Amino acid sequence: MSIRHIHRQTLAGIFFACSAGPATAIEFDTGLLREGTSVDLRRFEQEATVPEGTYTLDVSLNQQWVGRHTVSLRVQVPGGQAAPCYSEPLLQKFGVDLHRLDGQIREQLAQDGACVGLAESVAAASETLDFGNLQLHLQMPQQVLVRIPSGYLPPENWDSGITAAFIDYRLNLFEQQNLEQGDSTRQAYLGLRSGLNTGQWYWRHEGSWQASAGMPVRYQPLSTSVHRDIPAWSAQLMLGDSYSGSEVFESSAMRGVRLGSDPRMLPEEQRGYAPVVRGVANSIALLSIRQRGVLLHESTVTPGPFEIDSLYASGLNDDLEVSLREADGSVRTFFLPYQAAPLALRPGASRFELASGVFREGRGQPGPGFVQGSWQQGLDNRFSVHGGTWLAEDYLASAMGVAMNTAVGAVGLTGYHAAASLPGNRDVQGQAWRLSWRQRLSETGTDLGATFTRSEGPDYYSFNDYARSLSRARADALRWQAGLTVGQSLGERGARLALSASLRQNWSGLSQNSYSLAYNHRFGRINYGINLSRELRGTREPINTLMFSASIPLGEQRRSSLSTTLDRDSRGQVRSNVRWSGVSGDRGEWGYGLALLHQDGDRADGGFDANVLHRGSSGVITGSLSNRRGYRQATLGAQGAVVAHAGGALAAPPLGESFAIVHAPGADAARIRQQADVKLDRRGYAVIPSLLPYSINTIELDPKGMSRDTELLLAAQSVVPRAGAVSLLHYPTRTGREFTLQGTLDDGSALPFGAQVYDAQDNELGMVGQGGRLHVRSDADEGTLKVKWGDEHCSINYQLHADQRPPTYLCRQ
Repeated sequence: MSIRHIHRQTLAGIFFACSAGPATAIEFDTGLLREGTSVDLRRFEQEATVPEGTYTLDVSLNQQWVGRHTVSLRVQVPGGQAAPCYSEPLLQKFGVDLHRLDGQIREQLAQDGACVGLAESVAAASETLDFGNLQLHLQMPQQVLVRIPSGYLPPENWDSGITAAFIDYRLNLFEQQNLEQGDSTRQAYLGLRSGLNTGQWYWRHEGSWQASAGMPVRYQPLSTSVHRDIPAWSAQLMLGDSYSGSEVFESSAMRGVRLGSDPRMLPEEQRGYAPVVRGVANSIALLSIRQRGVLLHESTVTPGPFEIDSLYASGLNDDLEVSLREADGSVRTFFLPYQAAPLALRPGASRFELASGVFREGRGQPGPGFVQGSWQQGLDNRFSVHGGTWLAEDYLASAMGVAMNTAVGAVGLTGYHAAASLPGNRDVQGQAWRLSWRQRLSETGTDLGATFTRSEGPDYYSFNDYARSLSRARADALRWQAGLTVGQSLGERGARLALSASLRQNWSGLSQNSYSLAYNHRFGRINYGINLSRELRGTREPINTLMFSASIPLGEQRRSSLSTTLDRDSRGQVRSNVRWSGVSGDRGEWGYGLALLHQDGDRADGGFDANVLHRGSSGVITGSLSNRRGYRQATLGAQGAVVAHAGGALAAPPLGESFAIVHAPGADAARIRQQADVKLDRRGYAVIPSLLPYSINTIELDPKGMSRDTELLLAAQSVVPRAGAVSLLHYPTRTGREFTLQGTLDDGSALPFGAQVYDAQDNELGMVGQGGRLHVRSDADEGTLKVKWGDEHCSINYQLHADQRPPTYLCRQ
C-alpha cells in the first residue's frame, strides 16, 4: 500500500464518512494537532470530491449484487457533491415497479435525459456511493420492487466473454515392472479438451491419445460440438456430439441437435445437482473411469478416500465403470449408477428437452436416427408430472410419471412402454417402471433414500438396448435393480452412521449385491472410522471386509497429518498402512506423502508408496513411486491448459467450464485471494481456472508481492459468466516510482498538511504529509509539481538526486 493511501486512511479515520448526496459538513477539532502545525483540512470538511461523469459501477440492491451498470453522476444541489442520476430504464434494471411510484415522478423519469435523485423518486430509499471502488449500494423497500425469486440474475447481467481459444490437457505416464518375471507394462494417456469462443457461440472438442509398449499411438476423438444460450427459455442449444437428457428417459450418446432447459440459468434455489465419483484406494493406484467402453478420465490417486468432481458435465444417466489398478498389480472394478433425483418442480415451473440426431456408439460409429422430446411440469406444492416420447425407425417408446411430495417423503414414479422391430423380423414390446424416494427426518437427523427399477419382461428394450441390438446381440438385460441409503447423525461432535445397499439381477439370473455399514467420529484431534462391507457376485463366495482408519493433524498449523488404515476380509487377507502427508509453501503449493504398507495372507507383501505434487499458476505436476515384493511402479502426471486471446498466450491450471482472464498492468506477482496458487505473470495476466456459470463470482487481487512502483486503483470485481464463457477482468493500475521531497513556502514555513500534489497536466500524483514532505508517485526524475490547498497553490521545480541527500525545495506561489 502506498504512503499516499496510508495518509488518506489516517485522515479518513478522523471524520465520519457520509453517503452520496448533498455535501455534509464535518466537525474537526484542530486542538488534536500540535500547536503551530500548518494544516489545510478544508477538502476533508465534506465528503471526498466526486467528479461528474458517466461511470460503470458495481451495483448492489438490499445487499445483493444486481450487476454492473452505467450510471451518470451529476451535481443536483448547488454546492453539493456529484450524485447518481436515475431514469426510468435504470430503475427498471434494478427491479423497481414503476407503477408503485408517484405519477409526477414517473413523468420526470420518462423524460429524455432524466436526472432524478433516488430520494426524490423512491420514498424511504437510500444510497451509498463508494467511488474509490466504483460501487453503488442501494437500499429500497420491498413494496416498490418487482417480486422476483431470491438470487435471480437477469440475462443482461450475464457475461458472454471475449474471443479466445484454449487447450486443456491431462497427461499421465504409467510404468509397472514385474521384477520376478522381468517384464514391464508402460502406457501413456493424454486427454485433451479444446475450445474456441466467438461471440455467444462456444465451440468444443474432446479427445485423447493412448499409447502402450508395442502398440501404435492412436488418437480417439470423443466429441465435437458448439453451443449457445437461449435465455428467453432458460435453455441451451447444442449442435454436434452430446448426450440426451437423463431426467425422463435413459441418457443416450447422440450426434445432432439438442435444445433443453438448463437449470443453472434459474435462481440458485431452483437449480439441480451434479454427480461425483467417490471411492477408496488401498495404495497409489491408476484410476480409470469409463462409460460404454470409452475412457472418460484417467489419473493417479493416493491411498485413502478420493473424490473426482472434474468430469466434464454431459448430462449422463448411465453406469460409470470405475477401475483401480493398485501398486501390487491387482485391479478392482465397481460400477457407479447415476440416479436422478425425484422429478419434483416448484408450482408453475417447467423444463423441457427436444433432441434429433443419430445414436452415437461408444467407438464413434453412427446408429439409428431418432427424435425425442420430454416435458416436466410443476402443478402445485405436492404434485409434478412428466412425460415424453422417443421415435425412431422401427422403434417407439413413451414415458409418463409423477413426483409427489408427501408426508413420508418425496416420491417419483415413472412408467415406460416400448415397442421395437428387431433383426430377424422379431417384434417385441414391454413395460418397465422406476421408483425413487427420499426422506429427511429432521427430528432425528436421519437421511433416507431408495431407488427401484424393474423391467416386466425380457422384451422391454430401451432405445440404447435397441440401437445396440442392430449391430450385435443384446447384452444380458437388467431385470431389476434396487438401492438403499441411510445416513444418521449421532450427537453434536460430528459422529455419523451410514448404511448402503445395492442389489442387481439380470434376466439370465446373474446377480450382484453389495452392502456397507460405516461409522465416523472424532476423538479430540483424532478422526477415525469403521467400515463393514459385504459383496456377493453370482455364485461366488461372499467377501466380507472390516476396515478401520484414523488420522491426526500434526503441528500448530495442521499442515501435515499422520493416518493409518487396517482392513481384514473373509479370505484371510490383512492389509495395513501408515501414511504421513502434508503441504508446504506459503500457500500450500507443494503436497507430499509417504506410506509404509504390509499385507498378510495368501499374498504376503510389504512395501512403500511415495508421492509429490506441485500446484501453480501454470498447472499441476504430480509424481509417485511404489515398491512391492516383485513389483515396482512409477507415475508422472501433468494437468494444465494454454489460453490464447488478443493479449497473447497464457499458461493456466486445469480449466473448468467457464473461466476468467485477469489483467492488471504492472501488477506482476500479485495473487488472487480466491485462488492463492495463481499469481499474475510479468505482463500482469493470470487465468482464474474456474467460475460458476450464471452465478456471481467475485475476484479480488492480493497486492502482497507487487512492486512498490505500482498501485492498484481497483482491487475487486464481480462477474456472472455464461456457461463456457471466457471473461476478461481489467484492473486499472497506476505506475510510477514513489519518492519523497521536502518543500517549504516562500516565508520558510512548511507546506500545509493534506495539500494535493499534481503534475503539469493536472494529474494527481500525491499529497503533502507531516513536516511539509511531499509523497509523490511519478516516473519523471525531474519536472514541475503543483501543490494546491483551498484557493491557493504554488509550484516546485524538482530534480531527483540519487547520490546525495535531496535538498529542500522552495514552493513558489
